[in-house]
Amino acid sequence: MKWLLGLLAPYRSGLIAFAGVLFVAMLSAMAMGYMQIRAAESTIDRQATRITDLTEINQGWQKHAAEQDRIRALEQQNALLLQEKLALIEDHYSVTSKQLKDLEASNAEVKEFLGQRLPNDLRRLLQQK
Repeated sequence: MKWLLGLLAPYRSGLIAFAGVLFVAMLSAMAMGYMQIRAAESTIDRQATRITDLTEINQGWQKHAAEQDRIRALEQQNALLLQEKLALIEDHYSVTSKQLKDLEASNAEVKEFLGQRLPNDLRRLLQQK
């Protein structure tokens, strides 16, 4: 070991300087690594918070979409009920119109009454098709 120290003696000051530079470089690298780790942790925390917020928003949208689907189903049921009512009204109108024509054909008084000038509202009601 003494022979190695004897060999390195002329380079002693250079080796000490090299060790100092190496030590400073390692400290700088450790500091930069620590700062990068802290920045990454901060980014991860922000992203986790954002993901949590987006999850809550998404659950709100799911509730809203379910409510919209329920409303559409009710609208469909209402449309079907209205179509059935319209069909009943048309059938009733058809029967009433046929009865009125039959009454007009069989009763002279009704024919004479219908031949006179009718009030506008009654004429429109009777002449609808």
